[in-house]
Order: sequence, then structure tokens, then C-alpha cells
Amino acid sequence: MIDYVIHKFRRINESFQKSLENSELYFAHPDQLNDPFDCRVDILDSLDRAIRSASASKRDQLKGLCEWMNDSVNINQLKSFIENVGVCSFSLELENTLMWSHYADNHRGVCLNYGFPKSFFDDTKDEVLGIVKVDYGLNPLSDWFLKEVFKKYIPCDNFIRSLIKKAFTVKAELWQYEKEVRIVRKNAGIQTIDKQFLKQICFGLATPDTDIALVKNIIGQGGYDIDLFKMTRSTSTDFGLEPLEL
Repeated sequence: MIDYVIHKFRRINESFQKSLENSELYFAHPDQLNDPFDCRVDILDSLDRAIRSASASKRDQLKGLCEWMNDSVNINQLKSFIENVGVCSFSLELENTLMWSHYADNHRGVCLNYGFPKSFFDDTKDEVLGIVKVDYGLNPLSDWFLKEVFKKYIPCDNFIRSLIKKAFTVKAELWQYEKEVRIVRKNAGIQTIDKQFLKQICFGLATPDTDIALVKNIIGQGGYDIDLFKMTRSTSTDFGLEPLEL
């Protein structure tokens, strides 16, 4: 059973070839991301902002949470998590021309379409923190403290885990076009996944025939059972895209 259908845009290069050959996902450290604000929201500042704007009934609970987080043991545990976490980014949309332009080499690359069962996240829960839609906004982490934490706050590992997932999946509103979903992992680096999770490869409008042949060869030798598509111009709109099965 497929519970999560997500898309990853890639340029075709040596790194992509290796990841396809070995069925790997790469989880990037925040230092490697293209947005200097990404995964770098100051958690304590966000909590303080939430406290200042909270109603009286919530303020005391949030202040208690702030005291707990400022405890040396807890803040060190939080810092340890933050220093090592990696994220792997996907999109909910295949037919997004901006994503093809920005992340698939100006439509010369590919989009890998994955179908993950919930069991994958259950089986890897000691390492993978979860799969989360990115929350876009002006102060999404502060809003999370205000709306959610006061209901669920329990000072334990589960809280740190939830906080890390949230802190690593908030972005400014201008990134909304990405419709991003992230898998968050305790440690940055490579993770091998079952080849059956890759369901489809879609080539861009301008993917060279030589690169299409290269990808076909890799999946043929790698024992993949997947569908191949190529993006075409939509006939229903001036600027639309639609996939055509090869």
C-alpha cells in the first residue's frame, strides 16, 4: 500500500547516476541548502515571540516550556539534534514548471516519483524522524508554539523529536510554489531505500536523448520495475505541462 506519493527533481550528473544505481536518498545538512534561512530559525527566539503574543492562559505554559528548554541538559540535547539532522526534499507537484527550471536543470533533468508506505517510516523510526509538509508563513514556528505545543507539551524525547521536525520544515512564504514535503532524518548523509519505492521517472521537456538512454540503461541493469514518462507541452493551456508515457 502506498501512503505517500512525492516527487524529487534532479539534474542528470554523476551524483544522480550513483544514487539511482544504488537506490539512495541524500539527506542534506542545513549548511548545504540554497536558502540561508532554511533550517536556521532561532528556536528560542521563536518561542519568545510566541510568549509575547500569547493570551494569558497560554503564556504561563509557554514560559514553563521556555524554562525547560533553557535547562542545560535539555538545550544540549536540542543542540546535538540540530547539529546532525539532515533533510531530503520532495514536491507534491510533478507538473510544476518552476520546479523543473530550478531543480531539474532547466527541464533537462528528471523527476523521480516515489511511493512510500507508512511501514517505511515505522521500520526506520530510530533514524528517520518522519515525513512532513513544509509550513510556509511569516512566523510559522512561533505559530506552532502558540497553536500546538501548549496542548501536547510533555518534556521528553518525543517533544524534542516533534520540535526538530517542525523547525526543519518551516520556510518563508515566497517558497510556497515548491509545495515541498521533507523526510527528516537524525543524521545527514546517504540512506539506501528499497528500489520498489521508486515508481516512475519522468524526463523533462529538454532532456537530451543521450541522457534518456543513460537512465534507461541504469534502470535496466538495476532491476527496477518502473514506468517512464516525458513531459510535453499541454494542449489545454499556453504554459502547462503534462506527462506522456514512453
